[in-house]
Amino acid sequence: MKKASVFFLCMTVIIAGCVQNKSSQKPAVAKAIPQTLATGAPIPEVNGEIDPIANPSAPKGGTFTTWGSGFPKSLNVWLDNNSFSQEVMGYLFESLVSLHSTKNEPVGILAQSWTISDDKKTFTFRINPNARWSDGKPISAEDVQFYYDVIMNPHNMTSLYRVDLQRLFRPEIVDEKTIRVRARGTHWSNFWVASGLNAFPKHIWNSVDFNKQNFDFPVVSGPYRIKEVEKNRYLVLERRGDWWGATKKYNQGKYNFEFVKYKFMEDQNKTLEAFKKGDFDAYAIYTSSLWMKQTDFEAVHKGWVVKQKVYNMEPKAYQGFAINMRREKFQDVRVRRALCFLINRELMNEKLMFNQYFLLNSYFPDLYPNNINPNTPVTHFNPDSARALLKAAGWEVGSDGFLAKNGRSFNLSFLTYNVDFRHLNIYVEDLKKVGIKPTIEQLSQSTVTKRMDNHDFDLYWVNWSASRLRDPEAEWHSSTADQIASNNYTGLKDKTVDSLIEIQKMEMDINKRNDILRSIDRRLCEIVPYVQLWQADHNRILYWNRFSAPANVYDKFDRENCIVTYWWYDAAKDAALQKAMKANTPLPKEPFEVHYRE
Repeated sequence: MKKASVFFLCMTVIIAGCVQNKSSQKPAVAKAIPQTLATGAPIPEVNGEIDPIANPSAPKGGTFTTWGSGFPKSLNVWLDNNSFSQEVMGYLFESLVSLHSTKNEPVGILAQSWTISDDKKTFTFRINPNARWSDGKPISAEDVQFYYDVIMNPHNMTSLYRVDLQRLFRPEIVDEKTIRVRARGTHWSNFWVASGLNAFPKHIWNSVDFNKQNFDFPVVSGPYRIKEVEKNRYLVLERRGDWWGATKKYNQGKYNFEFVKYKFMEDQNKTLEAFKKGDFDAYAIYTSSLWMKQTDFEAVHKGWVVKQKVYNMEPKAYQGFAINMRREKFQDVRVRRALCFLINRELMNEKLMFNQYFLLNSYFPDLYPNNINPNTPVTHFNPDSARALLKAAGWEVGSDGFLAKNGRSFNLSFLTYNVDFRHLNIYVEDLKKVGIKPTIEQLSQSTVTKRMDNHDFDLYWVNWSASRLRDPEAEWHSSTADQIASNNYTGLKDKTVDSLIEIQKMEMDINKRNDILRSIDRRLCEIVPYVQLWQADHNRILYWNRFSAPANVYDKFDRENCIVTYWWYDAAKDAALQKAMKANTPLPKEPFEVHYRE
């Protein structure tokens, strides 16, 4: 799964940790956001600045072929929330404002300028007069209001996106190019929710059923359009030569490929083999065993394929087993701590993941040096400590060798739809050794989702994504604990956490908000709502040596999804690659490790 693209700001990026991900995600503490605090005079989109990641001299042209994972139910991300559709729609449609590539500051996309009221509840955006739809029609304030109306329409299957938009009143059209957005309450994220509003082509979609807009998007505003889509096989995007945004300085040297082709395959191993044959130009690897065992092949040795570990400041969240604290047996923190002592993370990391991960001791790891909270000890495998905690909590080993309390055995179930049980099997055996009776419930993904929505589980393995702008409310506030389908999987209800979240809502300075998050982190580590696992501090990529990229390969905060934005086809490199392959001679190798440098 790939990280959400920046256009998706109002729904995903501001709510750190509210998106499940197959891989680790989501920066170091950043400076405050003065633009979001300013009032009065209009704020310019960017002061004529070129994106510092991009190379303005990058040539246009070429085709980039990449993996699209499994074919989505819909490309319309507002109907089918998946990371692939997020990425594609991000190339087709644009928001008013997005995040700068290297600074936690807003950058105008459709908006040319904006003002913020003194009470930080009213935001007025002036749309760039040059903004056009691909059919030549001007993009207007009415199109932004139409986006709000479409998402908020209860007939449309867009309920996930209504969660944040409910913070806003219906946008008001001031004039053809000016839209005013008022928030219902005070919250630091109101600006980002408002500025994350997209524009939809009202003159095209006003009379159609939005729920049926799945694969056909002939009128768009972004740098690419859909050229061809073949279900379960491929999708081709074509760069728009008439894109209105191409003349903006901030877009110079970006979106360079003439065509972007996504090929769909379900199996990662088969995808890797297809990459080795040249069917894909790049392949990001998130499985350590694949990386360590199956990427040492001739094309890598000869420099035809570049193999790199990329370190940057991508926001990192956490993963672990969510403990359903609504259930009586998990309400004692000693039991939850015991479960943490019984998972042999060191063994799993060494034997199954080749020590490619660091062990988590935080829910916001990237807020600390080296991703480790210095105020919380890292929990290591210790069955004796677990036994002592369980005994103190009233669980006694019976004559049958199993733990019991008040006549009930300690049964524990892992809910999953995954097929790889290697980690679970190790954990299960160690749980058995202290007298717990664990089982694994493997069900369909839809059934697991329904069970999770209704809080019907014991433990569930989840990997959360993060962002530069973190809002902990959805995942940790007690008001969400009993909601159906909430992100508060563990059912956490804690007055201290609630009070800190309420303070964080009102704080406009990102540095101070991150200080509050560290306080929340300390409290969460005391409560132990998750059996924490591990996270990666780098990303892994293979690509054929026919492309040029920014100095840091990726940008400051992203992973491979930034390739389409910043890389370019290098004809000279491709010629050298073809010559070397024909002659069976090596090419100079690129560095194996790349560390982000400003």
